[in-house]
Amino acid sequence: MSRRTTIFFATDIHGSERCFMKFVNAAKFYQANVLILGGDITGKALVPLVRQTNGSYRANFLGQNPTLEGEQAIGDFERQVRHSGAYPFRTTAEELAAMENERTLVDQLFSRLMTESVQRWCEIAEQRLQGSGVRCFISPGNDDEPEIADVLKAAPYVEMPEGNVIMIDDEHEMVSSGFANTTPWHAPRDIPDEELATFIEGMAHQVRSPEKAVFNIHVPPYGTGLDTAPLLDDNLKPLVVAGEVTTGPVGSKAVRAAIERYQPLVSVHGHIHESRAASKVGRTTCLNPGSEYGDGNLRAALVNIKGAKLQSYQLITG
Repeated sequence: MSRRTTIFFATDIHGSERCFMKFVNAAKFYQANVLILGGDITGKALVPLVRQTNGSYRANFLGQNPTLEGEQAIGDFERQVRHSGAYPFRTTAEELAAMENERTLVDQLFSRLMTESVQRWCEIAEQRLQGSGVRCFISPGNDDEPEIADVLKAAPYVEMPEGNVIMIDDEHEMVSSGFANTTPWHAPRDIPDEELATFIEGMAHQVRSPEKAVFNIHVPPYGTGLDTAPLLDDNLKPLVVAGEVTTGPVGSKAVRAAIERYQPLVSVHGHIHESRAASKVGRTTCLNPGSEYGDGNLRAALVNIKGAKLQSYQLITG
């Protein structure tokens, strides 16, 4: 006899530790037995704390230049930075000058801090969820560096589902991809739409019961209202016509074709932060909860499935 599975899906938190903590705590709050974090999990900015001769630290963050004295104040500031989605690091004026002159040093630091952050998150998830029966799936997105996938694969509790058909319960299979069709920014895990089609097909054709399946694919299907974003000119500036920013579909035609062909029960997406919406592609309900990570708000989709039936879904913010 089929049992109900409650899925809590969030995406595009871009390094925000506040959003990640809300994601982990959502299992208990919403009584979800499956957590899915759909991609773009790492941050985009470094915030140096520069040591002064008197032992204090100076920083520049969100238009403010605090002087931090004592471990308590420094630690509180570092938590504030991590909650916003950036990576704090303690340094000296000399080290900072060296990094400004050598991009390789910045890249190495960024990679180390991203890796350490994701490892810490995986440990937090294990501490909070182990023994609860809750499964926690985390995939990298197109903005995440390739090594993040290896960090997630090595985690003992968190599961990295990308590239495989995963049984999330006794009867529902899940197909996952964090890659995106090529964007104007040429993100680390952008690939041509033809390659994305091949990658998804490699998993989808193995699904035994598509009518019960969940497609967890970072980029939304093309032309569904889940992928509406400002269109850009050759300088990556929003295209303005008659004083209005022009918007249009920027999702993946390959993803849409896969959904049309296999008709999974539900598909969950992200990638386009401002395109929070639900849409139907044939019998499939497609969801994009959007993202407000910069404000510390966790946008998510709460999905209840049972057998081949989508019992309910809700787009929530918390």
